[in-house]
Amino acid sequence: MQHQDLLLTIAEVSAAFAGFSGVVGVFRERTQKLEAQLLLHRLTQMITTSLSALAMSVTPFLIAAFGVPEPVVWRISSILYALFATFLTARGITRAHAFTQAGLTSGRTTQVIVWLTIVIVGISILNGLGVFSSRTSALYLVALFWTLGLSGFFFTRLIASSQISSG
Repeated sequence: MQHQDLLLTIAEVSAAFAGFSGVVGVFRERTQKLEAQLLLHRLTQMITTSLSALAMSVTPFLIAAFGVPEPVVWRISSILYALFATFLTARGITRAHAFTQAGLTSGRTTQVIVWLTIVIVGISILNGLGVFSSRTSALYLVALFWTLGLSGFFFTRLIASSQISSG
């Protein structure tokens, strides 16, 4: 399968992010109720995004194991990615709303992440429908790198907010 080393690397990095965020969650200090809920939200967001990147990086292998031709593997993977990313983005927006209203998170950052995710999901849907027939694997990898990049962003924000709350 094309790009299998890259997919496995993404899986390893995303698993490492999920593991490190668990360590941060265990060692963080207790803070005020809403701030503690925000840290829990960020921890959950970090783990969910990391595990999403992990799941989506092994999805093409699982589909290919059923003997599906490679171009179709990438198309199916792209549709699954779009569905999964849409669900997780909607869930994240819903959960982040209270923190944005309380002034604990930036509404602008959330908007940028949401709009970029919408673009990536749109491209993934078009990719799944076969619009980009010659670049299906590359576009799927772009979506995975977006998810991995989000995971890195959420990890950095989790570390920074843990440092601020303990300092």
